[in-house]
Amino acid sequence: MGEGEARTVRTWADEVAQALRNSRTNVTQGELTWPQALEQLHARAGDGPFTGRQRQPWEAAVADLTHAAGQLGLAVRQQLDPRLSELLATLSTPPNVNAADRIARAARLAEKLLLQTDSGQLLPAAWQDLLGSVREGVGFDAVDERRCLLHVLLRRSQRQTERLCHQLAGVMRDDAMSVQWAQVQLGDLDATALQRDLVGPAAGWSAQARADLCERLVAAPPSTAHHVVWHAFRRAATSTMVEEYGPVTLYNGEWLRGNLLNDGPYKSSLPAEATADDNFFPTEMLPEGKDVVMARVDLGFGARADAPADSRVLVQSLILAAGFPEDRHGWELYEGYIHATNGDCGWKVFSLLDEEIDVGMPYGPMDSTARRLSEMAPRVAPHLTSRLADLSSVVDTIGWWKASGVQPPHDSVLLDVRILETVAVTVCGHAQTWYEYLDTYHKNAWIRRSMASELFDVLWHARDDVHWWGPQEKRAVTAIHSKLLRHDHGQSRADMTQVVAVLPALAAALPEHTLQHRRTAAAAHRISSPAHVRAWYTDLENRWARTLGRLRLVRNALAHGGPVTAAAAASVAPVVHQLAGGSLLSSLTALTEGTVAADRHTVHRDRCDAWAQDRLSGNTAYKP
Repeated sequence: MGEGEARTVRTWADEVAQALRNSRTNVTQGELTWPQALEQLHARAGDGPFTGRQRQPWEAAVADLTHAAGQLGLAVRQQLDPRLSELLATLSTPPNVNAADRIARAARLAEKLLLQTDSGQLLPAAWQDLLGSVREGVGFDAVDERRCLLHVLLRRSQRQTERLCHQLAGVMRDDAMSVQWAQVQLGDLDATALQRDLVGPAAGWSAQARADLCERLVAAPPSTAHHVVWHAFRRAATSTMVEEYGPVTLYNGEWLRGNLLNDGPYKSSLPAEATADDNFFPTEMLPEGKDVVMARVDLGFGARADAPADSRVLVQSLILAAGFPEDRHGWELYEGYIHATNGDCGWKVFSLLDEEIDVGMPYGPMDSTARRLSEMAPRVAPHLTSRLADLSSVVDTIGWWKASGVQPPHDSVLLDVRILETVAVTVCGHAQTWYEYLDTYHKNAWIRRSMASELFDVLWHARDDVHWWGPQEKRAVTAIHSKLLRHDHGQSRADMTQVVAVLPALAAALPEHTLQHRRTAAAAHRISSPAHVRAWYTDLENRWARTLGRLRLVRNALAHGGPVTAAAAASVAPVVHQLAGGSLLSSLTALTEGTVAADRHTVHRDRCDAWAQDRLSGNTAYKP
């Protein structure tokens, strides 16, 4: 079935294909997957003691692991037992001064489970769990969790995840070419028998036969190849035109472009992937400028899930080590790369961070700021001069917040928590810590915003993959979608009261065996009665507790030299950035309107607490 061709009858296999190729509807952001939670626990197990102040990070790691284990599908769980059950039993008792042996046993079990997780042994079971979740009609969250776990396991076992998932999706859609390529890869079909003119027609395989073929693809050893990756730097220079440092070779950018584009005298001595006639090396894509240096990283022969990320670490380590501490600014690495696999080139266009921001959002933020200024002017103007000192302090803190938004997760977490510490002192004095301030003033606001965001995202993504649907389905969904969404000054809005009212109709209009239908039906069920709303609130309250606990773990580890995993830092960075921004907005609004900052925070807290009490009372339906 060709791309863009609508089917009249959809099956569970089509929904599996959609889940494999579509990551835009991921709702599990902010939670750790099973491997990530296991990795975090293993790191913390070597950082005792686990009493006093050290008790909190350990309990946070245990909470994340327990939750992640509870989300595992039956097939994966069976593969992990009995070690998993033994680990959970070991962790069920809180640590004390005599817990060293028990923690050591937990660390050994976690290490063995990590080895099993990274070996690829769990991949067939993860595939079975994904199929089962779609076929059994479970909620959207469960399907999304199974998909996320499969992706993580593929990456950790050095599979090229995006390419493989695209291939799996083609097989599940019964695309003839995808099925034949899978057969060739598995040795079922000789490459000479491949019918290369098969574009569009179905293979004619049953859904179960396609699923079985995909399971064999998932279980197959990762493909090996010779990986070479090219990166680009600006504000850089080399002493000679070509310099070799082990696997890294640096080239003067202008010299390299000139030889490749103009058949220069040294072209024949350049690497084969850049000069071979049967390869397409995108020379025109190379950045121009006298201060550009190109870096070629030869990763050798092997299986790599993300060769560009691996090579980036190597080349940045070399450059940083050579320039530190004399070079205060350092070479600037372009986003993008050229990745040659056995000579065949793929790429991501080279660009700088500022250029990506300008292309992605050229006018929207400025229009939004202009509109806010017009709305605020009558209230703000009388108070600007009289409160100059206070405003200066808040403006400085807002500068920190803007800076943290473009920092890596580890840096941004530290800066955003520093902002929260500053705001907490202003609002509470020294009566509460920054995390107690968050729990008191922001928990219910976060839960309320999370509910509204989920419902808005359901509407926003309702038309995803609409090109696969029939004409009647397209018209019905588009009519509802267009009626509810409003676009103004580069931003999209919807009246959430109307969204709530129309969710059942939207779910009915969406075609079955689509992720949109499953997600919309789940959202409509969540708000269908006060009891369901209360259950949703409780789920989010538990997620808040885990997230806040992990945030404390990450921040304290960064501040005091403790162990912290990249996944843990990445999971909390967007959350704390949003919370810090919300707290600053309340403080700034209070100052510009001439009111007390603590009072403004209290009013916001009380309003959200009253909303939460209504939801928990069990007597009222959901209200945004």
